[in-house]
Amino acid sequence: MDWLYVAAQPFVWHPGRALLVAGGLLLVALLIRSARRPLLLATAGWILFAGQEFTAWHERADIRVDLLITWPALCLLTAACLGVGLKRMLARAAQ
Repeated sequence: MDWLYVAAQPFVWHPGRALLVAGGLLLVALLIRSARRPLLLATAGWILFAGQEFTAWHERADIRVDLLITWPALCLLTAACLGVGLKRMLARAAQ
């Protein structure tokens, strides 16, 4: 499970980086119409995570128990949304 939390380190206390991911997902959502809804859902998840990171940074939170739940949930949400989006894109391309 350590690999999952190691992947979170670039985003801990860096809400701007989470917003960059959200911006990238939003750009892709605007470009690919068939996968728009799932990508917008993933974008919303990353924006919420950025807000949480901003709050933690602003309050100088040392103990981040919230990451035990929020980071895996964000990873699952992102993976599921990307999977559904890819499935929709492939289904549309097959038509």
